Amino acid sequence: MIGGNTLKFMDRFIGVPLCLLLTLGRYIACPFWRRSVLPVPKRILIIKLLEMGSTVLAYPAIEEVRKQVARAEVFFLVFQNNRDIVDALKLTRSDNIVTIGTNSVANFLFSSLSALRRLRRENIDTTIDMDFFCRFSAIFAFLVCRGNRVGFHRFTSEGLNRGKLLTHEIIYSAHVHASLGFMVLVKALFEKGTGNIRCRTLIDGREFPVPSYLPDPADVANVRSKLKDAGVDVQRKDMHIVLINPTSYNRRAMCKWPPVRFVSLSSRLLSIRDDVCVVITGTESERRDAEMIVDEVRYPYCVNLAGKTTFSELLALYSISSLMVTNDSGPAHFAVLTRLPTVVMFGPETPERYAPLGKETISLYAGFACSPCVSVNNANTPPCGRSYCLEAISVDEVLQCAVKILDDTVAKKRGHGVAD
Repeated sequence: MIGGNTLKFMDRFIGVPLCLLLTLGRYIACPFWRRSVLPVPKRILIIKLLEMGSTVLAYPAIEEVRKQVARAEVFFLVFQNNRDIVDALKLTRSDNIVTIGTNSVANFLFSSLSALRRLRRENIDTTIDMDFFCRFSAIFAFLVCRGNRVGFHRFTSEGLNRGKLLTHEIIYSAHVHASLGFMVLVKALFEKGTGNIRCRTLIDGREFPVPSYLPDPADVANVRSKLKDAGVDVQRKDMHIVLINPTSYNRRAMCKWPPVRFVSLSSRLLSIRDDVCVVITGTESERRDAEMIVDEVRYPYCVNLAGKTTFSELLALYSISSLMVTNDSGPAHFAVLTRLPTVVMFGPETPERYAPLGKETISLYAGFACSPCVSVNNANTPPCGRSYCLEAISVDEVLQCAVKILDDTVAKKRGHGVAD
């Protein structure tokens, strides 16, 4: 698997000269390629290669595309390992999802050429690049589409140069929620005029649609079976499943609440409530850290499902759970699909930009003067080697939020006449 640092290196040291060369080629060939009128969007390619979580935040903008062009043929370009969320959100037909592999550099190059050939045959007339200043996505959009090319443009920002490959150059603001930024791309596409369209308008994010997901009953049954195998009494009607998502894989130390805090939180929650089962979730590569938490907690009802569920089974698990506690990561956004109440801890990032959609989330944020310290301007690279801003969020604070959510859940069940 190509790591994030390798992708950043390739994007910078290969992407920058390629953007420059293509920009020069565009101006040289301008008399032959330039259109007096850009086409009406009908065959639209949405590019969102990175970040499964922010794909959920892009959902309202993609719904706006469907609203504006009811009969549009929508294609989606995504890295293969991020495809699951595109399928879950039903952003387009399965055969219109084009993927690029990241298992190795060779796989990346070969699948990129294959995707390029496929999409050129589709006669794409519009691309909407939803990646933040990724040169690869801008290059891909330019090579695929001769019509509308919408994306974020650096203007006077240093270090973010992607050349002049766009027809709709949109200002990116790091001071608004990411979902608003994605919506600006779409709104600008459908405004009259061409050139540097900045979409000077008010957008009310409170009206954004929130995606939902109904799990397959077979996935729910599989998850219940796996919980039973792990020693959980799934027949207890008063049992509340609390998910702990440490998100340890490929995360710098400063991006994680310390694992010992998750141990303490789990132990204390289990000691004060006899109606709770703690389930540690994560990917296969995170299984070792999950096992460490379970071993340290030493409660029968603290079990590990990290690496033991498919993505659809993970969403099914969310649907039968009462609460999740997680670092700022993709699962915080996936939980929105099943309306799972979630406590999310932010540190290097801020909930002002990346809080999940919907109303089921409690965002905890210390609000240090140096935070947020990661952005597109520094390739999301934090300056610290320790999670000082996350360590400022105490176990007591998280536990208080968790207990309140569980108490509210019990109260709602009683209010609806559901027996414990």
